[in-house]
Amino acid sequence: MSLGNPQKHKAPLGVLVMLAALVLAAFLGASAGLIWEKSGWFSDDVEEEVVTREQPGG
Repeated sequence: MSLGNPQKHKAPLGVLVMLAALVLAAFLGASAGLIWEKSGWFSDDVEEEVVTREQPGG
């Protein structure tokens, strides 16, 4: 019979790995959002037509 608490092997939580994954995901998400905003895809803004000269007969 041994005295004291037996050492049980616990699985590591991997807190540092989860923190790194969270930081990486936040960075990639923010980068993708900025690229999406700058690209202007699916923009609802209607382009204005610029008339440089009047057409004859109109």
